Amino acid sequence: MRRWDLMRLAAAALGLALVTLLAGYLVGAATAQPTLGGIVAALGLLAIGGSGLLYAWRLEAGGMVD
Repeated sequence: MRRWDLMRLAAAALGLALVTLLAGYLVGAATAQPTLGGIVAALGLLAIGGSGLLYAWRLEAGGMVD
């Protein structure tokens, strides 16, 4: 476990939670009529989560810099 980079592990766990939330929204949108506000909120969540994952994977984010 010492060899794992904890920042990347935490980012991966949060990314998995984000994917689970979006999958739940897609199931709900497939069975009901989604509203424009709901679609905008889902896209905003995807943008925020994506930028967070990109930030966690950059070299200077406190992870291993080799």
